[in-house]
Amino acid sequence: MITTPTLTAAQVTRAVTVLSHPGLIRLVTEIDDYGPVNRRMLGRTFADLMRHQIRHALDIGRAHQLVRTGHRSEPCYLLTGRDTDLADVYDTVARWARTQQFPTPASDFVTRVQQTLTLLSHESVLGLMTGETSDPQPSRQIMDAGLFPNTDAVTSLHWPWAAVSAWIRSNPSVLTARTRRSTVATVEAERAR
Repeated sequence: MITTPTLTAAQVTRAVTVLSHPGLIRLVTEIDDYGPVNRRMLGRTFADLMRHQIRHALDIGRAHQLVRTGHRSEPCYLLTGRDTDLADVYDTVARWARTQQFPTPASDFVTRVQQTLTLLSHESVLGLMTGETSDPQPSRQIMDAGLFPNTDAVTSLHWPWAAVSAWIRSNPSVLTARTRRSTVATVEAERAR
C-alpha cells in the first residue's frame, strides 16, 4: 500500500472533486446498504439521478477500483473493499454534518456529504486540520470566514477529517487518476432506463 505522508491543498481538492460526485455518493451508499445493484435496475434504483450522473458515477467507481461488475443471478454492480471503506467515510461525514446541522438542519444525506467534503477542502479549514497555518488562533479565522458559528463545530471537524484523510492516503489513485468515460457504462446506463 502506497501512502502519502501529508496531503497538499491541491490533493485534497482533487480528491474532494472525485468523492463529492452525487452519483458516486448514491452508488456507494446504495450498494453498501442494500447489496449489489442489478444492471437492469440502475434507472429504477437511482431514479433521482439523470442518466449521465449514473454513467459518470460508474466511470468514477471503475476508474478508482471502487465498483466492480459481478454476476449473481444476473449481471450486477458490487463494491470492492475500497468502496466499502468509502461508504464508512461517507457515513462518518454525514453523521458529523447532521450533528452540526450543516449546511442546514433539513439537508439530505448527499448534500451533507458534498458540503462537508467541500468544507474540509476550504483553505482555512485545511490549514487547521493539517497544522499548516500561521494564524495563532486558526479556529477564530474559520469563524471569521463565516464557516461556523462556534468553536465547538470547528474542533469537532477533526472527526470527519480523520476519516477522509485516512481514506485518501490509503487510496492514492483518487489523487492522480483521470476518470475516463467508458462506452460500457454508457450502454449499460442507457439500457437501465
